Amino acid sequence: MTQHLPTDELRHMVEVLVAGGTPNRTIAKALDIGMNTLRRHYSNELDHGLATANAKVVRRLFRLIEQGSTPATIFWLKARAGWKEGQVVEVAQKAEPAYNFSALTDAERVELRAKLEAVMGRTH
Repeated sequence: MTQHLPTDELRHMVEVLVAGGTPNRTIAKALDIGMNTLRRHYSNELDHGLATANAKVVRRLFRLIEQGSTPATIFWLKARAGWKEGQVVEVAQKAEPAYNFSALTDAERVELRAKLEAVMGRTH
C-alpha cells in the first residue's frame, strides 16, 4: 500500500466537497483513501471547509456589490437586509407642490438648508 500524500489541489477539492455537503465517507472514496487517512491529512478542510467557502463567496459578493452589480446588491438586500418584493401601489399626487420653495428669500433658504443638514447629520 502506498502512502497518501496530500497536495494543495487535493486539499482544495476536499474543502469544496465539504462545502457542498458531501459526506466524509464519499470524500474518502473519491480520494481512494480510508476514513482514518482522510481525518489525519484533511482535518482542517473537514472542520473548516464550509466556513472557508462561505467566506470566499461573501467576499466575492461584496466585490460585486462594490463594483456596482445590481443583481448582487438586490440579492444581498433580500437575503440579509430583509427586503421583499411586493405589490406596487401607485398613488395619485396633486400637480402642485405641497410647499412653494421658490417663494423663500435667500436668507430663508440658507436657514432651511442649515436645519436640514443638522437633522441629517452633515454639513458642507
